[in-house]
Order: sequence, then structure tokens, then C-alpha cells
Amino acid sequence: MDEAPSSVRLGSRGRRVSDWYDREGADGRAVWIFLALFVVVWTLFQIIVFWSICKHQDVYEVFVWSRHPAAGYYKHPPLAALIAAAWFAIFPAADWSFDLLAALNAAVALGAVDLIARRYVAADRRLLVLLLLLLTPFYQFYGQRFNPNAVLLSTWPIATYCFLRAFERRSMAWSVAAGVAAALAMLAKYYSVYLVAGFLVAALSHPRRGDYLRSPAPWVSILSGLAVLAPHLVWLARSGPWPLRYALAGPVSGSIAERLTTTLAYIAGGVAYVALLLGVYLLAARPTRRLLAATFWPADPDRRLLVVLLAVPLLLPIATALISGVVVKALWTMPAWFLSPIILLAPAEISKTRLATTRIVLAAALMTAVIFAAPLVAWRDFLVESEGGHVFCRAASDELTRAWRAATGRRLAIVTGSSELSAAAAFYSPDHPDVAQDYVGAPSLISDDRRTRDGWAFVCFATRPQCLDRAEAMTAGHSGVTRVEKDVAASFFGLAPVGTKVVFFLIPPQR
Repeated sequence: MDEAPSSVRLGSRGRRVSDWYDREGADGRAVWIFLALFVVVWTLFQIIVFWSICKHQDVYEVFVWSRHPAAGYYKHPPLAALIAAAWFAIFPAADWSFDLLAALNAAVALGAVDLIARRYVAADRRLLVLLLLLLTPFYQFYGQRFNPNAVLLSTWPIATYCFLRAFERRSMAWSVAAGVAAALAMLAKYYSVYLVAGFLVAALSHPRRGDYLRSPAPWVSILSGLAVLAPHLVWLARSGPWPLRYALAGPVSGSIAERLTTTLAYIAGGVAYVALLLGVYLLAARPTRRLLAATFWPADPDRRLLVVLLAVPLLLPIATALISGVVVKALWTMPAWFLSPIILLAPAEISKTRLATTRIVLAAALMTAVIFAAPLVAWRDFLVESEGGHVFCRAASDELTRAWRAATGRRLAIVTGSSELSAAAAFYSPDHPDVAQDYVGAPSLISDDRRTRDGWAFVCFATRPQCLDRAEAMTAGHSGVTRVEKDVAASFFGLAPVGTKVVFFLIPPQR
């Protein structure tokens, strides 16, 4: 009886949306169409927005590491860099290809979420799961910055899907897949230890835990995961636990009051990231208290498993933060929320009216409409970033390469100095130099012998005296040092030209 009135109130356009959803949503074609459009649209969005400004230096850092595939790096485990290495073995080092890689990673994440969703929600709600996730900023904005955090977006749902299949079927293949996927999540970032803890708690809390633990499945998963982690563990034994030190080197809260304050900020920030998702769900589904209780602690133990898998990675960091004092950031909840729309839409009691469906579709469409504002976003970012120097990265990289080649007749192999300029030079210079890091004693791509053999460049903005003083100190005592000053300019598609001065200290090979 609810369908007809809803259809009447939807109007002709609403009925077309409803009819399309009936045709395509149930058999999954709508999901594939959605994922393809997602990749195309958000790749274009990023290309437009970053046409005139630099990317975040984390992105360039992953590129530098990708040129030297290894079992680990001084900041993070190696997965993001290894993915980038495989990608850039096929695609050129260009902004558009990095944007495409990020969009594909986010699409893989959404596709893995759909694999889980089809096991718990009605067929005509699968697309709604993904549309609700688009009401968070993770997949379109933060996910478009390809770095270890973004890789968690895809590795966590993949590992969760494999774990669910291994727990259910206890087969050799799925057990191996679960162990490998969990290990890959750990190789993306150590924060994935909370995901693995969620698997453990979920398995132990399920009524069929005995069947699972008495089977070979968990032990096969553990051995498979250790096999994948083995090269990184060997690297850690030889090089030292530098990624762990980096992870623990962040801010620390001292007093209990400070720990409580930072923890409350983590909780509030995490909820704020999904506030729009929750708000649209409440408006569209209008759940009763009874339905909410059945949603967040259902009678079905398999659905309760999902609740545990969602809750543990969100709540366990609170406990560790309160105990250790290490400040946890709300953004770190980014990979953990993917199960939330599945849990919300799983109950069969939720109204199936097309009005509710269309509300969510339209809300997601409004979010997607941001894409059409890409030129305005790009213009705003250009004006803001020009003050910080982030619009001069390409021009400065070109000038640095020309100056180095004119002074030495060699390719530029090593660059350091201002983090924005040196990281960008590694990507935009045709020589793709390595970037010297600031972590003294950490495993480095650049040895003292290599500096002596290849030479190096120190880059600064002329307006930053601290960088210039550091350059003077580091280049003192070297022979043949050349100081070059260049004026560089940037504009927004020919509009609003701005300029600045950069300084290069060129230290030629000392042999």
C-alpha cells in the first residue's frame, strides 16, 4: 500500500529514477555503472582542481619510494609504494595518472564493500550502501590523495570480506585469502592492527567460534599472513623499527585531562565525518527505537558479527590512547566506517518505498554535483595556495632541472630543502631525483657516498630565511657550490598571474 502514494509524490522524474533502479539495482549492473562513473568523474575533478597547484607532499613521497621498491621505508610499510611502482611501470609520471590511480583505489574499496553488502542487504539496496558512503568525504576527497591512508580504504574491506568467507566456509582457499589480505592491510599501515583485532574479537564473540577455532582455517590464515609479512619483518630486523617509531612519534597527551580531551575530539571528529550519512539515513528510513536496537545489536549472529567488526577498530584506539597517551586523530577512522551503511540497511523492516530510495539517491546526487563546482574549487585553492608557495612547484622544478644541467652537465639525482619544492621536483623534474630525508639515522635511499658521487641540490623559497640558513650550513665546506636565484611564475589558466623567487644551491659531484 505504501508504493503507490510514494510514486505519486515522486513525480515523473522520481518515477524514472525508481524504474531505473528496479531494472538495474537488483542484478548489480547499477553498481558497475556507478563505479565506472565514479572513476571517470572524480579523476576529472582532481585533474581540474590540481591543474594549477601542487599535490600534497605525501603523494610525491610515495612516488619517490616507488622508484626504489623495498620491503619497508622509514615512515611506513611498503604497500602504497609497491602499488605505485607497478602503476608507474605502465603509466607515465603525470598528474592525471596519479589521479586515476587514486580514483581506481577508491572504486576498488567501494567494490569490495559491495561484495560484503550483497551478503547482508536486499538486492535493491546494494547501490544505496555505496551512495551512503559517498555522503562521507573519504572516497571523493581524502581518498584522492594516494598515500598509505588511502590504501587502507581498499585493503580493509577486502580483508574483511575474505575473513567473513573464511569464517563461514573454513575452506583452505578463503583462509589463505583472509591471511594474505590482512597482511596486505598491515603492509599498508600499522594502524591495521585494529582491523586484525576486530577479526579476533568478532570470531571469539560468534556462537560458531568453536567450529572455526577447531578447524585449520584460523591457523592457515595466520601462517599465510606471516608468509606475506616475512620480507618486511626481516627488513625491520635489519633496519630497525623505524615505521613504528614514526607512528609513535606524534603528539602525546600527558595528564588524564589532556587524554580525555583528545579522546573526545577523536570521537566527535569521527562522528562528524559520517554525520551526513547518518542524517540522510534517519530522514529516509525514519527508524523506530525498536528498529535501531535491532540494527545495532541484531538477533542474527552473522549481522552482529558486522557490528563487532565496525565497533572494534573505532573503539579500541580510544583505549590505547587513554592508556598510552598517544593522540589519535579523527581522520584515522576513515577506513573503519565502510560497514556502517550495510549495518543500517540490513534490517528487512526498513521501509522499501521509492520515496526513501529517491531521497538517498538525490542526496548522493547533490554530493556528486560538487564536481561541477571543480573550477570554483580550483580557483579558490589557487588563491589560497599561492600565498604558501604551492602553485610554483612545476615552474620551480623546471628551473631547477635546467640550472643543474647547465652547471654540471649531468642529470639531477638528489634534491633536498623546502619540503614543497623538493618533493615536487622528485615528481615533475624529468630527472625524478630522490629526496633526502630529515630523519637522521633512518634507512635512506641516499648514502653519504652517493651524495659525494652524484652531487645534490638544495632548494628554498627566497622568502624563507630559515631554509636559506640551513642551506648555507649544509653546503659549507663543499667545493664548486653554485647559488642560483630564479624568478618563477604561475597562473590560473592564464588568469591572476603570481610570482616568487626561488634559490638553488647546487653541489656538484665531489669526485
